[in-house]
Amino acid sequence: MNDRVTLTIPREQRFHRVAHLVLGGLALRRNLTLESLEDLQLALDELLDDGGGEVTVELRVEPGAIEASIGPYDSGRLGEALERERADGSPALGRVLATVVDDVDLVERDGEQWIVLRKAVEEPEPAEAT
Repeated sequence: MNDRVTLTIPREQRFHRVAHLVLGGLALRRNLTLESLEDLQLALDELLDDGGGEVTVELRVEPGAIEASIGPYDSGRLGEALERERADGSPALGRVLATVVDDVDLVERDGEQWIVLRKAVEEPEPAEAT
């Protein structure tokens, strides 16, 4: 079963809850662990709060994984943010993402950068008939 949800929201923090709600709904349908859900929510929060305007989040559930495509971002700016330590001394965005998801890729769509995150998830056990 492949589920796909596309959501476009303002980048303001008060709208992050909407993305969390959608992700939580997909997680519930797939019986994700709380740890996997929290990892994906942390990754989303790191990427949603970047500048003004709108951001699109495409969530796709595939057998064995959840994939999130987030964008668009200004060309070059995202790649730099992934590698550079932050001014407050916290780890670079790339290091944070690598800790909570399995794959991080930069892709180009229509001349703009998108980031694609992939988190492996265990398939739920089929319910036993009683």
